[in-house]
Amino acid sequence: MEQKIEKGIGWLERLLKMEEKYGFFRFLRVLLLLLLTGFVILTITNPRYVLDKIESIQTAQHNESVVKRIQADADIRLMLHHLLHTLNADRAWLIELHNGSKNLSSGLPFLYGDMRIEVVADSISNVDDEYINFQLSKYPFIGKLFDDGFYWGSVDAIREIDERMYFKFKSNSVNEVAILALYAGERPLGVIGLSFCNDKHMDAAAVGKAIRKCGIQVATLLSK
Repeated sequence: MEQKIEKGIGWLERLLKMEEKYGFFRFLRVLLLLLLTGFVILTITNPRYVLDKIESIQTAQHNESVVKRIQADADIRLMLHHLLHTLNADRAWLIELHNGSKNLSSGLPFLYGDMRIEVVADSISNVDDEYINFQLSKYPFIGKLFDDGFYWGSVDAIREIDERMYFKFKSNSVNEVAILALYAGERPLGVIGLSFCNDKHMDAAAVGKAIRKCGIQVATLLSK
């Protein structure tokens, strides 16, 4: 122990002498250079140790992200459940965007959507399995939605913009929809939506206020 203390004091004396000789800022540069040199030597002489450290850091970050994701999904599900019953809708859902692959020449990504969370009213069937990895470029309505930021109204009006989207909604017995685009700054995150099925109609004023409030909360969770 005494030898270690003496050795540490010796190093401290050397560092102080270097600071006196070269000045504070040059001393810092020398110290950083020494640290960098030590790291390079450690990497060369013991690469497995460095790789293990990097892997352990990545694993810890991944585990932390998984915990945050689970908590975010639970919170969003509760928000959509509250939105569904407050507005007497039949389905409330979240679609998140992702890029599964890209153009080989330009590198531009292909954009996809996944309906990751869906809550439904009694006697209404789930349709989330029908909206997995669907290409956004096939649906012109989605491009217009992100240009405008929102849409609520009859699905019949969508037919003029996007016949494929219209028939998709109709196959799910949807009569009216309310959809809000979600962003993190300028970057699109996804959409939250409400579906009103069969002959049910929405209260547009109430829907607009409630879905905007919910959208801000969901976007905040996803952007974190």
